[in-house]
Amino acid sequence: MATIKFVDDDLTVNAAVGQNLRDIAQNEGSTIPFGCELGVCGTCLSRVQAPEGAISSMEEQEKETLEALGAEVDCRLVCQCRVEKDDDITITSAH
Repeated sequence: MATIKFVDDDLTVNAAVGQNLRDIAQNEGSTIPFGCELGVCGTCLSRVQAPEGAISSMEEQEKETLEALGAEVDCRLVCQCRVEKDDDITITSAH
């Protein structure tokens, strides 16, 4: 199991490989806001710290949205991230 820490919510949960971070956040009561859930609106922009390979790589839509937002290098759209291996993942608001 991966360990997901939602810093702003003081919430730590376990997650299985393959789970979407959006689903985990919503199911566990995180306050991360979500809008379109398609990687377009940028509402769920967060700083995500994880070892290489612990979460899914960015697809083109997410890259385009992050570029348009001028997001920092450690930012991801939570709705577009999936747990890829058992490791520690930390999520903090980027707003």
